[in-house]
Amino acid sequence: MDLTQRQGRILSELKLHGSLSATDFAERMGISAMTVRRDLGELADRGMLRRVHGGAVPVDDAVHAERTDVTAAGHRPPPRSSMGPAPVAKEPLFTFGFVVPDPGYYFPAIVDGAVERVQAMGGRLVLGISDYDPERERAQIQRMIERGVDGLLVTSSTNDEFETFGQLVDSPVPVVVVERSLDDAVNAGALDLVRTDHAAGAVVAIRLFAELGHRRVGMVTFETPTMPHLRVGFDRAVRAFGLDDLDAVEVIDHRQGIREQSIAYLERALEAGVTAVFVHSDRYAVEFVEAALATGLSIPGDLSVIAYDDEVASLAAVPLTAVGPPKRDVGWVAVGMLFDRVSATPERVLTSRHMTLRPNLVPRRSTGSPASMFE
Repeated sequence: MDLTQRQGRILSELKLHGSLSATDFAERMGISAMTVRRDLGELADRGMLRRVHGGAVPVDDAVHAERTDVTAAGHRPPPRSSMGPAPVAKEPLFTFGFVVPDPGYYFPAIVDGAVERVQAMGGRLVLGISDYDPERERAQIQRMIERGVDGLLVTSSTNDEFETFGQLVDSPVPVVVVERSLDDAVNAGALDLVRTDHAAGAVVAIRLFAELGHRRVGMVTFETPTMPHLRVGFDRAVRAFGLDDLDAVEVIDHRQGIREQSIAYLERALEAGVTAVFVHSDRYAVEFVEAALATGLSIPGDLSVIAYDDEVASLAAVPLTAVGPPKRDVGWVAVGMLFDRVSATPERVLTSRHMTLRPNLVPRRSTGSPASMFE
């Protein structure tokens, strides 16, 4: 059924029944509810029907009571044509749900990109927060489905929330996984996915160190869902650029004394001849720089530092060169991918898509050539 036929059928049903439910019409026609709502919006803009919550009614029915009303002075109001169109609150063309672990760090920019794209398309975005709690995460997903969202964007608490991935595979609405890997989720490969190529981000950082002349580089990081990808990229870059293969990667336990662990790492790294360190995340990198300066090191004179992520890197005691994930782009692309899935018809079968976006390097004052090059 093409556009003209579809909209003609809508107008015929309105004339026959006096109202139309977008959801019911979509199910009977075998098309998406979003397609129906788009048709209703176009027909309403042309003055051929009046939109109401959940569907539409004929224009004559919508204004009948208004035209036959009598004012207190006993006069009928002027015809609608002389008053201009009645203000109508536009119903969103679609509603997407977005479940994220943390509303305060890393994810706000992704959500902003998603909101911007959704609003540009005439839709609405509903946010759910899991606080890195897998049970709460699954409950949020279920509630959104029950409330009738047209599609879901989901960032799971970790990369191995297989129960959550199973729930998403069985979801009655389309799903796009955001900023997570499905590499180990063997049953979730059919899900669409958009994420940052964090391994490539680590390569970007180590490449800069190599270009500046550093031969011995280290990495210090927190345990996060991003860390394994960064470690893969770090190891790959060290080999690719022919740098010295040192045992200079440290995972900091955030439950212990972070400053003390950082200083202990610095002592071991400097003893091994490390002249540059890649630090994840930039929030920790701010503390790492403070610890380094407290030991009497100069940055970048004695030690070059690159942070991964660029939320607060510029605010460190020495503004940090940083590799920044393209967060707004991730949100923007994820919405477009979900929209494609939601608006697909039974005749248009889409294969699952896994898309990765490359991070960007932002140079600042924390990187330079190793001091030994000038001695």
